[in-house]
Amino acid sequence: MAAGPFARRRDGNVDVTLTEPEVELLRSIVEQMGHVLEAPDQVPHTERLFPPAYLDDPAAQDEFARLMTDDLLEGKRRALRSVVGTLERVQTQLGGRHVLLSADEAQDWLAVLNDARLTLGTRLDITPETYDAEFDPDSPDALAHDVFRYLGYVEEYLLDALM
Repeated sequence: MAAGPFARRRDGNVDVTLTEPEVELLRSIVEQMGHVLEAPDQVPHTERLFPPAYLDDPAAQDEFARLMTDDLLEGKRRALRSVVGTLERVQTQLGGRHVLLSADEAQDWLAVLNDARLTLGTRLDITPETYDAEFDPDSPDALAHDVFRYLGYVEEYLLDALM
């Protein structure tokens, strides 16, 4: 069953059909997330990528961060490399851009889409209260809001296809 640009196959793989502008946007987002993950502690708006495990215990949180941050970061980098690889396989067919994702690659797409949304949403100061609020189309952040919403739609469509 197709869900937006995604159609899950019986074997668990996922067909993806995008437009050329979507492919280029996703490539740009992946590239930007690569920069974020090169030095996440030096880039603003990454706090949601590594949320605290212990809100009320700073010592336990420091120990958790010491033990887990490198592993979490490497998992995010691995997912990003996977998405880069799948975008390199995109082929033009019947006027669209197509790629076949394995079940694991589809999970990597979800992880990267989610991380990109979290990072951008934090930069835009999007909260549960402001999530559905209208934004000024003349604002300098209007394009970023559009990208944030696009990432949400793509993530939702992929989740629907996988369920």
